[in-house]
Amino acid sequence: MYDQKMKEHVKAYEQQQKNLTALKKGGKSGKAAEEELKNRAQAKQNKLQKGKKTSAAIGDDNDEPPPELLQRIKQYSVKFVFPDPTKLNPPILGLHNVSFGYGNSLLFKNLDFGIDMESRVAIVGPNGVGKSTLLKLLYGKLEPTSGEVFRHRQVKIGWFDQHANEALNGEVSGIEYLSRKFQIDIQIARKNLGMTGLPGESHTVKIKDLSGGQKSRVALAELSLFAPDILILDEPTNNLDIESIHALAEAIRNFKGGVLMVTHDERLIRKTNCQLWVVENEKVIEIDGDFDDYRKEILDQLGETLATPHHD
Repeated sequence: MYDQKMKEHVKAYEQQQKNLTALKKGGKSGKAAEEELKNRAQAKQNKLQKGKKTSAAIGDDNDEPPPELLQRIKQYSVKFVFPDPTKLNPPILGLHNVSFGYGNSLLFKNLDFGIDMESRVAIVGPNGVGKSTLLKLLYGKLEPTSGEVFRHRQVKIGWFDQHANEALNGEVSGIEYLSRKFQIDIQIARKNLGMTGLPGESHTVKIKDLSGGQKSRVALAELSLFAPDILILDEPTNNLDIESIHALAEAIRNFKGGVLMVTHDERLIRKTNCQLWVVENEKVIEIDGDFDDYRKEILDQLGETLATPHHD
């Protein structure tokens, strides 16, 4: 797990620093001490590679890059918060006999389901079956070919996708953008940006000059201030680092409204205890059972490989 890898890295880093200190006390300069540790690591790496080279085919290059000293992991606080929503009586959001397609290609036929304030749903399925299209139908970005999309007249739907950055005004800073849009004090805007992990020095930088990940933090701060009743998320972990993915999962888990998302990120599904809905054959199928039960049986059958976390 990520937390275990983090602990192992911290422990190895601390041991490295102790070794450096010991070498310096022994009379070596800082640079010489670092080179000594690199040489030790190189010797260990060469020993491990020796067996591999013996069995490798002629011409194969199995050499690993020379080892470098471990770096201190940057620690910073990330906390996404979605305020408690307004209590709304059902039905909240749903499709009734909805069909949709492009030209002669039909993606959905006679869909009939609803989302309420307790819903926690992750939509999965093969590429090209219309997972994102389904979200757009529910939100109102697309209109059905036939049938009815129902939305409670008072419901506030929060939308966040991998292109959310493009909707931001790039010519102003994050502080200016949030304070103007929500008519809030600059300090409140700064606090919300800080909670997302956006460094203080970036709060006053024009949004167009921020990195993709930093822009996503501004967009998530905007989503929080919007205070939605229902969250619709399309690949929300794109552009987010692992700390932010954990924080987003925590925010979703604590959110009192409904959640509907498309994601390939296994971490997010597991941590938010989402039910899986599989899109196939123009239908949306609700799956019963826990994640491990249907992951192999259903998802592998569909040819869908969820993104398992890389522990680096």
